[in-house]
Amino acid sequence: MSTGGKLTGLCIVLQFWLVIGLCCSANLQAETVTVAYSGFSSAFGPIWMTVENQLGKRQGIELKAIYAGRVRPQQFLATGEVPFVIGSGTGAVTSHILGIKDQVAILTFVNKVGGSIFSKNEIKTKQDLKGKTVATGRPGGLLDLLTRYVIRREFGLAPDREVKLLPIGEPGRMLQALEHGVVDAAALTVPNSFIANKMGFRELLDFDKVGILYPYNSVITLRQTLTRNPTLVDRILRSMVEGVHVFKTDKQRSLDVMRKYMRGANDEMIEEAYRYTAAGLEAVPAPTLREFETALDIAALEYPQAKQTDPNQIFDASFVRRIEQSGFIKSLYKK
Repeated sequence: MSTGGKLTGLCIVLQFWLVIGLCCSANLQAETVTVAYSGFSSAFGPIWMTVENQLGKRQGIELKAIYAGRVRPQQFLATGEVPFVIGSGTGAVTSHILGIKDQVAILTFVNKVGGSIFSKNEIKTKQDLKGKTVATGRPGGLLDLLTRYVIRREFGLAPDREVKLLPIGEPGRMLQALEHGVVDAAALTVPNSFIANKMGFRELLDFDKVGILYPYNSVITLRQTLTRNPTLVDRILRSMVEGVHVFKTDKQRSLDVMRKYMRGANDEMIEEAYRYTAAGLEAVPAPTLREFETALDIAALEYPQAKQTDPNQIFDASFVRRIEQSGFIKSLYKK
């Protein structure tokens, strides 16, 4: 074959692989991934930021987010409706305690609860709560378990026996129950805790001030997803890590996104919620052992077998750590 013929053949081969590469690239960019999230507090700001600013496209992902509503977000994982959920680590922790060990936390946006127990003004001390009613979240959920934990550990009172717990659900409804005298106290998270403070209710206990670290807002997936599609996991987490960066460093865009999602919260509350959340977000949002040790300690009040559960099995920080080691996170904060 002549030199010209060889060159022509080589060009054809190169063109063929170029077309293949472009097709693969197009498919990569067209991939849609849906995540489910469990609430409308400022702790979800980074995922809203990621979706609203289409940060996933840099990783070849069309990222969408749906609100889980009254359904526990982990149920979406179990049914295969979504590959990732964002919410409290409570569901994953409880599943491991009960022997179902397929859920794993791979990123923690926020490891502080950001809330307090507020009461009527006539309740002046923790002991005054004896015989009273406290509003909490849904049974077995984070606020329910956390309230039981602090009432026993910090107040020295027995939940259900000395203090009645009334599961109401959404924090906004708990605040309304406190305002209308349906309950004597309520466990409230940001921004409803700020609102309660403005309304003049007494703060009996601040969860952060008693040193509670908890996987309050984490990305949860199934362990099989980590082994079957580690590339997707890496791309999703890179998108979310960038969402953390934009949330922390672009206040105006963050406030705009929060106004869209945190319906009913006024500008002052959104501003305070942003300040609190942005300060608490870690640039490297890797889940930690201490968070899950605390989560098991809290869960042990309801599930004694939690004391035999290995916290190391509930989270996997390796993906975030590899992203950190690649220099990706450092490059974001250099911009």
